[in-house]
Amino acid sequence: MRILWLGTGFLALAALVWGGYEVSVPAVVLNLAVGLAFIGAGIEAADRRPDSFAGQLMIAVGLAWFVRLTGAIENDVAFAVGVATKTLYLAVLGHLLVTYPSGRIVSRWQRVVVGVAYLLTVLPNVGWLLLTEVERPQNTVVIREVPSPDVPTIAVVVMISGIVLLSALLARMVTRWLRSGSVARRDLGPVVWGGAAIVLTVVVTYVAALLGLPSAVQVALQWSTEVVLVGWPLALLYGLVRARLDRSAVGELAVSLGAGLPDDLRSVLARTLHDPSLEIVYGEVAPSSRGVTYLEAGGTRLAALVHDPALDPVFVRAVAASAALAVQNELRAQRIVEAADEARRQVERDLHDGAQQRLVSVLLTLRLAESSPELLTAAREELARALDELRELARGIYPVLLTDAGLGPALLSLVERSAVPAVLVGVPAERLSPVAERTCYFVVAEALTNAAKHAQAREVRIDVTRVDGLVAVEVSDDGVGGAAELRALDDRVAAAGGRLSVRSSAGRGTTVRAEFRDLPR
Repeated sequence: MRILWLGTGFLALAALVWGGYEVSVPAVVLNLAVGLAFIGAGIEAADRRPDSFAGQLMIAVGLAWFVRLTGAIENDVAFAVGVATKTLYLAVLGHLLVTYPSGRIVSRWQRVVVGVAYLLTVLPNVGWLLLTEVERPQNTVVIREVPSPDVPTIAVVVMISGIVLLSALLARMVTRWLRSGSVARRDLGPVVWGGAAIVLTVVVTYVAALLGLPSAVQVALQWSTEVVLVGWPLALLYGLVRARLDRSAVGELAVSLGAGLPDDLRSVLARTLHDPSLEIVYGEVAPSSRGVTYLEAGGTRLAALVHDPALDPVFVRAVAASAALAVQNELRAQRIVEAADEARRQVERDLHDGAQQRLVSVLLTLRLAESSPELLTAAREELARALDELRELARGIYPVLLTDAGLGPALLSLVERSAVPAVLVGVPAERLSPVAERTCYFVVAEALTNAAKHAQAREVRIDVTRVDGLVAVEVSDDGVGGAAELRALDDRVAAAGGRLSVRSSAGRGTTVRAEFRDLPR
């Protein structure tokens, strides 16, 4: 494709040089430089920013520039094509400037301006072709020759209309730059002011033609316009360099956030985005004219960045993704700590309300049992129950059977003690890594507990597989469904480097599935 674009330019220049007219070397070089500058910058822009249409418009400017040169070829068809498209490049250039950086028309005023620009640059040229007879080369598309005084009149009307349109475009560009934030001014400055220089030189050239200034002056102005046209694509390349630097900044941000959230996350993100006005909003965002990019992870909205609307959306989304990952990890770490604290509190309550009370009761019974064999028997039974409770509590904290016998016997123990009838469909015969076995065990234990509390299930099926190092544990029930997410269990699976999914619909049961890699023992 690149060869096609560049080849079109070279063919146009070759046709110009050998088409029958004498052309100076500086003119050839300058025309070649203008077209190739736009095409080269456009190809680079299309490669680096596939989300933007600006690159394609840059290429179109370069091609339109080359096509117009065919009007100087001593060939009837080439002459007609060249004259009809003589000023088309200006319309495409205006299209690019009005819609930069997205390159897409998104508002009514843009649609009007771009449409008028194309009409003013194409229709008058086509009309001139249809109404004017030219001997060299022959104009084969003329349908009626008008008296010569009408031709300058049409040209004057077109030039005045062009001056008004270009002046409005220039005012719009400068106003946009003045109203932009610091980041937009930095990135758009070279593009806006380069485009303004092009528009200004074209307007001055039109005015010189209307005033009838000497041809030498008009030629000099035309050459100055072409010189500016050569330099303007460099402004886009500058923007591309800035985009590369921005991507480096995103990488540095990801590395720094990997060590943990800073005390002032807003300042770090504002510095990366070069936007001092950046805000981080936790909760609902009030409607405003500022840009809003959400920090999301796993389908959950964590926060929102409220920023300068002129910022590159791709850059902002990359920064938001890095920040979202860091925030998610921080929240997950906090939840794990909170879950551990809650587990310790639960152990304390279980000991206080269960085994501790039984042991106190046994102590009082023994004091009274010195003269009563029946009380000694009751104390012995109470001690046995307290011992059973302590064993059950210890098994809940960490199953010794899992360490000693492996995952299969440990899961069978859960099935036997389950409040809901459960079936162990399958389990790997070989031992898994300690992390994998613990994760499988607690996934099954939590799923059985939830099924007993909420599912109203008649049966629960448990299946554990290991294929090519990937462990999958699935617990499904035939209950009422409608289960919510299991945040604590999700954190545990994520800590093992895996992911948890919960499929549950009303009346169709619930399936909890965890997948993670089994690390070497």
